[in-house]
Amino acid sequence: MPFAREPHKTERVTLTLVPRTDERSLLKIPSTFNQIERTYSWHTAGSLNYMLVPTKISSGEIKVDLFLDPLKKGKLPARNLQKAVQQFVDEKIQTEWRGLRLESIGRATMAAPPSETIVRGTIEEILGTNIDR
Repeated sequence: MPFAREPHKTERVTLTLVPRTDERSLLKIPSTFNQIERTYSWHTAGSLNYMLVPTKISSGEIKVDLFLDPLKKGKLPARNLQKAVQQFVDEKIQTEWRGLRLESIGRATMAAPPSETIVRGTIEEILGTNIDR
């Protein structure tokens, strides 16, 4: 009997973002959701592959799981990972995530990113709006 392979494990870091202005900034929730494939997809920034999956959205804060997979093989040391995440978030806040401010970066843990197609209950459907990529 063939055994199922375990999903690919990556580093997961939870980001807590806070709106700087009014509620209009909530319309630009960080996400890498692909509407055509109806799943979260990988993107590349610098030396990292990343996936952004929103987990909590409220008027006071937005929590996003950031899955990281370095382009170079091997695990990043914790210090280098925190530095890479900080640089990534700073760059995104200055360009794509205007209106949001970084509240905190959680500790990195090993996790399997979502890989199944999402049929219902996506953040987009809950909000009733499209999320900018």
